[in-house]
Amino acid sequence: MISPPDHSGTALPSTWPQRVRDSLRVFIHLALLWPAVFWLAWTALVQVNFLYPLDYRLLDIPATIAQYAPQNRHGKQNFIKTNEAERERLFAAITQDIQQGGHGLAKLHYHDPQGRDLGVFLTPAEVTHLTDVSGVVVAGDRIGFLALLGWLLVVAISLWRKIELPGFRAFSAGTGLSIATAGLIVALIGPMQVFNAFHRSVFPPNHTWFFYYQDSLMTTFMQAPTLFGLIVLWWLAVALVFLLMLWVLAQTLDRVIRHPHAFTLTGIDTKSS
Repeated sequence: MISPPDHSGTALPSTWPQRVRDSLRVFIHLALLWPAVFWLAWTALVQVNFLYPLDYRLLDIPATIAQYAPQNRHGKQNFIKTNEAERERLFAAITQDIQQGGHGLAKLHYHDPQGRDLGVFLTPAEVTHLTDVSGVVVAGDRIGFLALLGWLLVVAISLWRKIELPGFRAFSAGTGLSIATAGLIVALIGPMQVFNAFHRSVFPPNHTWFFYYQDSLMTTFMQAPTLFGLIVLWWLAVALVFLLMLWVLAQTLDRVIRHPHAFTLTGIDTKSS
């Protein structure tokens, strides 16, 4: 009696290599997309000053200023005389100066509601720190821009070579896994430990980056580091929006190229069957 051939393992050689290729494709896309969308999200948030007016209310920053500005050890207790509009102006000025190399930081003054000059806002140590921050931002801009170009090149090559782009399920799984992994690492290490380690690794060791509220109007009116945590949440949320937009764009281009007859100016396939 002749036994029928065993086909139980025939799918394994083709299935696993395909899964590896699919996973590698998702990894390449996300490795380029994450820095790209974080750059795009940062650029977008800069335009709205990281939602500082909203942050100001959510974190009750006026209470922090009321408590610590009178304790300032650099003779800047009069910051308590400023109003919300002036504080928003100062935050916007710092945001814009950081994007432009930090050249105007040392000249930043604060005023009372009548427009009287109350003094120079930042100390020399704060100017140095924010100038260092500006250098990190400039480097991040370059990395994000290059990552976006790299991703567009990968998409172009994929469309040209008719290589399938990651599907929604695989793309969503990869996105969720990367967020969960990053979140788990931060949770295990601790947000403040991550914050401190980042500062120690990117800023010169002889430059001050930690400021007590009593020594820094900058730290006080930013309610650091609490404000930075909220900004990270806005940053991640906007980055996810850009991530979805770019994925939809790539999928749309893929469908247009693969099935051009299915897309018309009216969105209806008018080709006769």
